[in-house]
Amino acid sequence: MRETPWEGPAAHYDPERMAPDDVCPNLWAFDPAGQREWLQAAYEELVAFVTGAAERGQGAFMGFAY
Repeated sequence: MRETPWEGPAAHYDPERMAPDDVCPNLWAFDPAGQREWLQAAYEELVAFVTGAAERGQGAFMGFAY
């Protein structure tokens, strides 16, 4: 994951499509521009989490709650 820069996933950010498809969390309908920053921060946290587990040779479990 760390070899995939943020711009890769960001290219798929489409709030006009995500909101009607009820992509969770459905924040895209309320603040499409602002949620891009939230999404980038979440992506960076996920990369750090997965990378850290991989560097220690460990498996990873992550829970998602909204």
